[in-house]
Amino acid sequence: MILSPGLLLLGLIAGPPPVTGEWRATLDLAGGELRFAVIIEGEPPRSRARLCNGGECQPFSRVAWTGDSLVLDLADYAASISVVLRQDSLIGVYHNVGRRGPRSIPFRADRGRWAFDRGSAAFYGRWDAWFLNGFDQSPRILEFHPGAQGLEGTVISNAGDYGTFWGTVVGDSFAIAHFDGSYVYLLAGRLEGDTLRGTFHAGLRARTSFVATRSRGGRHLTPPGEVTRADTATPFGWRFPDLEGRLVEAGQFRGRVVLLDLFGSWCPNCHDAAPALVDLYRRYHGQGLDVVGVAFEVAGDTVHDAPLVRRFRDKFAIPFPLLLGGVSETDAVGAALPQLDGFTAYPTLVFIDRHGRVRHIHAGFYGAATGSLERALREELAREVERLLGEQ
Repeated sequence: MILSPGLLLLGLIAGPPPVTGEWRATLDLAGGELRFAVIIEGEPPRSRARLCNGGECQPFSRVAWTGDSLVLDLADYAASISVVLRQDSLIGVYHNVGRRGPRSIPFRADRGRWAFDRGSAAFYGRWDAWFLNGFDQSPRILEFHPGAQGLEGTVISNAGDYGTFWGTVVGDSFAIAHFDGSYVYLLAGRLEGDTLRGTFHAGLRARTSFVATRSRGGRHLTPPGEVTRADTATPFGWRFPDLEGRLVEAGQFRGRVVLLDLFGSWCPNCHDAAPALVDLYRRYHGQGLDVVGVAFEVAGDTVHDAPLVRRFRDKFAIPFPLLLGGVSETDAVGAALPQLDGFTAYPTLVFIDRHGRVRHIHAGFYGAATGSLERALREELAREVERLLGEQ
């Protein structure tokens, strides 16, 4: 019998090999390296670990040895990183169930911290970008600023932001990335005079070219309130099972203002939005507001989806009902809610008045990476709730 190098290593020591400390981690995408950090603390079986995207860290839900493999679980996104120790490197794979099917991406890590460079002020500020796909183009906003982890920023679309990006600058070229256990993004390019040109990488293989010029403050994106529309001639109908299988429908809330949150537990933007919705519920429930979450999940199967949605509920101590809407594909949402037109974003917030009619729809959510945009959005949502509660 021929033993693998990992098994030979385990045979030379007592128990699992030592992996505590900080690791420079990389996902090897088809078009480049996506960098992040993994920090492992404590000895088995009480080991803990964190995934750090720049200065933002989140705990792995489980750290365990399975045979000669170390498994780091991210249960929030049904994801994991499985590795073996090869000399003084961790080699393995990141796996995620994926909204559009399972995906696996090569992973490697070496001990230490990433070096960084904030680059020159020529990169900083807001850029109006076009993502180019064949003959089609779609707008984005790129924001860059100097941060504690080098060049930092975010990408903003009509459906919200892509989270915090961080990375480094070498001369006139930059590469910044975002990895939170679900979203796998790498933005790389170079400054050519007053224009940025480069490539946006999503997942293992997807690549989209982009070109960006400095923003002059004009309208570049479609406002979130104009992305999705609804039939307002009749009351907005919906009917879905809760996590215990009991049907909940629109008519049960007639006479109250309802904020319907169309979300997915797989969606980091939905994790960003959850605390804001809990805050609205606690502030205004006694005045006549109900919040109802409808989860559209990867599988669309109750046995698989319900535990993920329960975990989402428990993570944010959500006091309002969460329902199961089905699979997360856009056409499935349209079939489940035929009065909606132009649904594209998770989360989408549907404001319904006391008579059951849709009064406003907000597509997407601005998270902490957008700074003032997130604060302004929270204030806007509160004003919309107060307006509807104030109507007789």
